[in-house]
Amino acid sequence: MGDSERSTRDSAAPQTRLLDLTQKRLEKFVSFFPRVLVNDHPDTIHDTRVWSRRLQQVFRVLFPKPRAGKSRKLMRTLRNIRRALGDCRNMDVSIGLVRERQATTNSPRIRESWDQMCLYLNEKRANEISRAHEKLTQYDIMAFVTKTQALLQSVAQNEDFSALNDTLRASVHEALAEWEAALAAAKDTHEVDKIHALRIAGKRLRYLAELVVELGDTSLKPLVKALKGLQDELGHWHDRHVLLQFVAEFITQPNFLASHPNIGRALLTEMEREHRSNNAAVDNTIESAEKIRESSVGAAATSVEQ
Repeated sequence: MGDSERSTRDSAAPQTRLLDLTQKRLEKFVSFFPRVLVNDHPDTIHDTRVWSRRLQQVFRVLFPKPRAGKSRKLMRTLRNIRRALGDCRNMDVSIGLVRERQATTNSPRIRESWDQMCLYLNEKRANEISRAHEKLTQYDIMAFVTKTQALLQSVAQNEDFSALNDTLRASVHEALAEWEAALAAAKDTHEVDKIHALRIAGKRLRYLAELVVELGDTSLKPLVKALKGLQDELGHWHDRHVLLQFVAEFITQPNFLASHPNIGRALLTEMEREHRSNNAAVDNTIESAEKIRESSVGAAATSVEQ
């Protein structure tokens, strides 16, 4: 094999891997989308959202800013589908937490209170599922596949992938900077929106780092592992926060406290306990994030600059 042929093969390898990876993620997302239209199981909703996010992440690399209209529309579709299912996902998690508390309490009054909360959430979820299905039916999944594959074919034929590594490094560097800025803001003030911003920035960085690893750069594996652990912590914080919001919504219904004082008092006591737990969890999570920033993130920054 001549030097020019070997050079062509090597330069094409990242392109081939990236396009293959995109195809696999497209297949995963498309396999879940029809299911969520006829199956409202929590796992189906969760998987649809996860694979929409993973596909969107690879689109960010394939179609960097400034994006053309077609790629921008595809990314908007993925984001809108994920948002349409967001409230359902929150309710599924809250129902799971309520059932845990039902199973672990020894107090009949508290158990009855959680029973009523569970009935409220299930009724609310049924209504939200109907709204989500109505939103999702406006998306033609076959048209989405056709447009995506047409764009991928265009990329394969026309794009110069010689700068792919530079694009990936720039993307990781940008995501690192956004995550560190979100961490600094969350550390400065433990406001809910700041913690939530840290959670979202961590997701973006993690999925991007996973993509880099899947494309052959294993130097970011420690960062992926560390971010996964951190996201689990932030996920638990978010789940408890959402549950607190639903409980507050439940007990502030017109005349509820006057008609159900015992249930209201029991849930208020439980809310206070959950609130204290979440505040303590935030301190521990910020400490974990700082350790990641000092170790894994520093190594990752060095890696992407090489």
